[in-house]
Amino acid sequence: MQFSLADSARLTDAQSGYTLDSPAIQRRINQWQTLLQGYDANRVVLTADSSISWILADLACLTAGILLTPLPTYLSETQRGAVLNSLQPDLWLSDHDITDTACTLLEEFDGLLLYRRQVNGSIAVARGTQKITFTSGSTGNPKGVCLSARSQLDVALALKALVEHISSGCPRHLCLLPLSTLLENIAGVYTPLLAGGEVIVARDIFRGFSGSRLTDPLKLLQLITTQQPKSLILVPELLKMLIQAANSGWAVPASLEFIAVGGAYVSPDLLRKAAALKLPVYQGYGLSECGSVVALSDTDPAKATETVGQPLACRDVHIINGELVVNTPFLGYLGDADSSTAQVYTGDLAEWTAQGELRILGRRKNLIINSFGRNISPEWVETALTDSGVVQQAMLLGDAKPYCSALLFASAGVSDTQLAEIVQKVNKQLPDYATVVSYHRLTDPFTAERGMLTENGRLRRKHIEQCYAAQISALFTGDKYELLSIPA
Repeated sequence: MQFSLADSARLTDAQSGYTLDSPAIQRRINQWQTLLQGYDANRVVLTADSSISWILADLACLTAGILLTPLPTYLSETQRGAVLNSLQPDLWLSDHDITDTACTLLEEFDGLLLYRRQVNGSIAVARGTQKITFTSGSTGNPKGVCLSARSQLDVALALKALVEHISSGCPRHLCLLPLSTLLENIAGVYTPLLAGGEVIVARDIFRGFSGSRLTDPLKLLQLITTQQPKSLILVPELLKMLIQAANSGWAVPASLEFIAVGGAYVSPDLLRKAAALKLPVYQGYGLSECGSVVALSDTDPAKATETVGQPLACRDVHIINGELVVNTPFLGYLGDADSSTAQVYTGDLAEWTAQGELRILGRRKNLIINSFGRNISPEWVETALTDSGVVQQAMLLGDAKPYCSALLFASAGVSDTQLAEIVQKVNKQLPDYATVVSYHRLTDPFTAERGMLTENGRLRRKHIEQCYAAQISALFTGDKYELLSIPA
């Protein structure tokens, strides 16, 4: 597959300042291809922190047609073992020692260790698959999404045209999400390089991350300030952090022209707060099965707070019975030969605006229907709670119940009285059937390590319900509510 690296493209390490220009990038890609092909690599798995070498290995596999599966570094041993068993890779690239007895060290190259892995049996991979990205839904069971090189580049090129319309000059993008995140991989690496821009990478510790969690926001803010990027890609939690920092005196870099936010529902109120601080936030929407991005707003952020814009030029989108459906050459899931389809039913409720833009309303399967027949999108109430800046995490409950309850997490510095006041304040903004009548305060946050969040920060609701079954049951006992009006 041809990857047309622009002449002005660059890769830069944020800590050392080490940089590669376009010819040097191409030479290193060629070296990686020679190495991988010399070892007859067919299926490669990559587990490494963000680095220039990570990007070069990825681009080598992309352009050589070698099947690559990038994995997050924070997976547990059990999770990683299950993935490796389903993948059966013959080569494993890592930035740390591998103790798996099925692996034999071949050599170290460009800061990565190359291991030969013993293959046990065959696997079912759709023809044309170049990359497998593991996406974990609400059930907690990860699925390997099979993507072609063409589908990845279609999205990257469509985003290139859109970003060039919004920004000035060549991109200068700082990767904040792990490179194993498909959104950062395609939109944060491929797109800027195709547009002749600079991609800046930094390891987890310098981005303030520990595993999947941001544990040192000051490091992240310092990195943004030091690097002065033109663009960033954020999940909603990181956007909230930037807004809180700006309200506390952090100087938003004047260099910022484009901040894409996606991966989970983003409330209009959060976008309005960002616009008031002159943060150039553009909301997007996508899913792994469609190459990560389906739509991205290109409207003035101050005016577009409720839509994700129009679909990308490479995506044909419809709304069928209220559900967003995308026509895309989806190759299917790893191990499931019958899962390929020309139409992806996203499971997201959506509608068109008068301007032809998409408005995402919530997840169909998350929809709460209370015992009075009222429909409630939990994301709507949850974001109202977390937008307060006091509640850090929230999960709404109430399906087939007469009222809504919630699991809430707030920092130890928030008193029970303060939490109660915030819930009461939010309730005043909601209709009676969506108010939080009772809640349980969590002592620990939902985390990916505990199996309660996906990589992008979405709630794994079924698993959370199982973990907190006793507490949830207690929320719906006794007479905790006033009788709600029965709808006509």
